[in-house]
Amino acid sequence: MSAAHDARARARHAVVAALLTGVVVLGLPLALVAATAAAGAPGAPAADPSSSPTHPTTATADPTDPATTPATTSPATPQTGAFEVDDAQLRWAVNDETNNRAFAPGTINFLSAGKVPDPGRGGQTIVDGAWRGTATRAWQATAGDVRIEKQRPDGGFATATWPGLSTTVAGTTMSGTNGPFSGHQVVLDGGTGQVDADAGTATITWRGSFSVVYYSGMTFFTVSDPVLTVTRTGATLRATLAGYASSMEDQSIWRPVPPRQVDLANLPRVDLGQSGGFVATPRYLGVRHDGTGDDPAQVRTGPAWGAFPASYLAFMRDVGSAAYWYSSGGSADAHKVPEPIAVSYEAGAPVEPPTDPVTETPEPGGTASPTTPVNPTPPPSPSPSVPARPPAPALPPQPSASTAPPDLTGPGGSAAAATSAPGPAHAAPTVYAHASSDTATAPGPHSGLHWTWFAGSALLLAAAAVTLLSNRVKGPA
Repeated sequence: MSAAHDARARARHAVVAALLTGVVVLGLPLALVAATAAAGAPGAPAADPSSSPTHPTTATADPTDPATTPATTSPATPQTGAFEVDDAQLRWAVNDETNNRAFAPGTINFLSAGKVPDPGRGGQTIVDGAWRGTATRAWQATAGDVRIEKQRPDGGFATATWPGLSTTVAGTTMSGTNGPFSGHQVVLDGGTGQVDADAGTATITWRGSFSVVYYSGMTFFTVSDPVLTVTRTGATLRATLAGYASSMEDQSIWRPVPPRQVDLANLPRVDLGQSGGFVATPRYLGVRHDGTGDDPAQVRTGPAWGAFPASYLAFMRDVGSAAYWYSSGGSADAHKVPEPIAVSYEAGAPVEPPTDPVTETPEPGGTASPTTPVNPTPPPSPSPSVPARPPAPALPPQPSASTAPPDLTGPGGSAAAATSAPGPAHAAPTVYAHASSDTATAPGPHSGLHWTWFAGSALLLAAAAVTLLSNRVKGPA
């Protein structure tokens, strides 16, 4: 019996030893895996960088990474010698008054590509791009190589839209006659001619027309086929002007003015050797004008007194709006000063266009009336409605004319929107760096590591149970 009993005891000891060995072999690796994975889980403290002197604490930038490699730009190449141009670009905003709200209620001043058609009589206005009460289109954004562009808040430009003619660069409705202005420019491509940078001479011709419209169409004229002539001493931009004469006293008067060539702008000496083209401001400040007939006398005081070229003013006198183009003592005198003209030798690589600063608050006195009469006076008819600006791909959405724009610097403005607006669905989650932390964060209930913790703990408990059982078995043996 004793021999058989000893054999059974040895067998039980072998089974217990095998179970204990299996528990240890399986339990310890699982426990180690769980502990190691938990140490690298999110929320765990980072390893002390001083504990491993062989690993640098600062990563070295990859010299081929464009995000870390400084960008290099090629210096601008100056123009030299004589060359021909076959796609030159002319860009001009004319002046601020051409991008302003007009003094007649509900009317604006603006640019149009092409020739505005004859309304047939005086005192007419353009509404929604057509002559009021008709289906005749009177405004267009593009016509051949001519287009009207509107400045965006970021300084870029996009093709104009009808609703945008009555909004500022920032997208708010123009509320006064002293700015902010609408920020439109006329652009003509396809200019052809010759440039001699060394001799300082050039002749470039553009084909196409654009119109300058005041009081939403109660007075306007067209500009066709401008020609730039550059000499060593200066430059002249000439064009053919045509329009219609009207009367402030009798708006039934409406007769065509024969087309003729005039000087649109006289420029100071320009540098034709600049890379890509040049930007120059027409002469105006300090230019004298001796009015004739019923023209108001020129006011020659203040920082903005001056005049457009004499031949230009002679044509405007026939049209009936000469006082728009020289300092006549009105509150809009400062807005009559011409804007810079940009000429690019290649339309596909234009020089940087001149832009207006983006402002939100109109200057004081934005609704004041001019101190001198302007022609023509508004007719006794309802003010044309200006539709709300719809969203467009090229431009930010514009608010309705009846809705006050949000304060971009106050509550509910851009700062609030930046903190409350949800981000795009594909945006990467924000990652927060722990500057110092001594306590690891345990994995959450959905972590992929929780099963290893439970399995390892169960196996260790099983090992302890087997050990106790083994001791109990050894006792009787």
